[in-house]
Amino acid sequence: MTKELPFGERDESLVGIWLFIIVNITILALLINILSLFSSNNPVAPHLLYIPIVITAYWYPHRGLQYAAAIAAIYFILVFVITKAAVSDLAAAFITCIVLIGIGAIVSSLAIHMRKNEVKYHGIFNNSEAGISLIGLSDLTIMEVNRRLADMLGYTAAELTAIPFSRIWADEDERSRFFRLLQANGNVENFETRVVAKSGKKPWVLMSAGVLPEDQFVCTVVDITARKEAEEAIIIKDHAISSSINAIAILDLDFTITYVNRSLLKMMGYSDEKELNGRNLREIIVVKTGIDDIREAFRKNGSWFGEILFTKSDGTPFYILLWGNLVRDENGNPICIMISFIDITEQKQMEATKRRVLQQIEQNIEQFAILGDHIRNPLAVIVGLSSLVPGDITDKIIQQAKEIDRIVTQLDMGWIESEKVRDFIRRYYKVGTSEAGEE
Repeated sequence: MTKELPFGERDESLVGIWLFIIVNITILALLINILSLFSSNNPVAPHLLYIPIVITAYWYPHRGLQYAAAIAAIYFILVFVITKAAVSDLAAAFITCIVLIGIGAIVSSLAIHMRKNEVKYHGIFNNSEAGISLIGLSDLTIMEVNRRLADMLGYTAAELTAIPFSRIWADEDERSRFFRLLQANGNVENFETRVVAKSGKKPWVLMSAGVLPEDQFVCTVVDITARKEAEEAIIIKDHAISSSINAIAILDLDFTITYVNRSLLKMMGYSDEKELNGRNLREIIVVKTGIDDIREAFRKNGSWFGEILFTKSDGTPFYILLWGNLVRDENGNPICIMISFIDITEQKQMEATKRRVLQQIEQNIEQFAILGDHIRNPLAVIVGLSSLVPGDITDKIIQQAKEIDRIVTQLDMGWIESEKVRDFIRRYYKVGTSEAGEE
């Protein structure tokens, strides 16, 4: 008959004992009924048959109705044989048989329903991803525990039920606060604390509990160590980004600003991140068409690096060296854009000043060359006119003219050397006639 127990949650060691009890009670009840029928004193004896029927229907619910029908048939036959088929006795026996069968059917139905609920409860209890335990409220003994909680703490279920619930707490103050809430409200929800595992580790858990009848409470435990570590890592990263000397912003895929750090606020002259969050990058770029180039670069390469002209809070334009990258999830799908900014306005101004100075140097070199020609032309005229009037004065004028010509020749030699300087300037500073026009 043990095969008729489809519910594995019952203690199978008791099944054989109850089978022995049922057989003996049935025999005893039938013997008492036989004696009662022979003595014609039978008002109570049939009720003794309820006992084995109820026990059978409870322990073997799928056989309860058949067993009740069998007992009822045996009883009816006994009455028929012993009472010599008296109509009144047969009628009473028939009614008793109907009651016996009815009791067997009702108890079997209730037992089946109860067993199904037990299986459902044990299935939830044993297969839950949360650790679950049943605990005595007065002495804090762990009465029942599922495999998930035992694994979470590194114990076997037997080891865990051998220690008090109070021993798994890492913080006594947290434990006291937990039980104060449980006693005051009858339940506790989402209580974050640390517990002590068998290995000595102290994982973070989320506890919920509710008081049950018979001085018990049920406690569910969810391991949130990974979540807490992830939260701490996020906090550290967020602090690192927010306190970084580099200006950093995070944008969604539509280039709408969702986060800015303090360095970027200071760079752009804002006092509150709310002034930038929610704005599109297009709003703070001077050349609006530049955003289209950036979008295309992100689409093709997943990043963009270059110079761009932004506006500060007061409308002042300034140059930014922008470096942005797509941030992807574990599946490689883009989720946002992270951009770092470097203010290069002073550098750009210095480069512009340097370029103007170098251009002026080149212009001066060219003017020196032209000036030499301009000096030689009137000097040739002076020498020519002086040679028309011979004399000591003429010789002195010609001598001084030659000296001037020698000095101009030295200037010409210097101008030739300056050509090398100009080539150097053009090569390394990209300064020349074309750049001058662009500037």
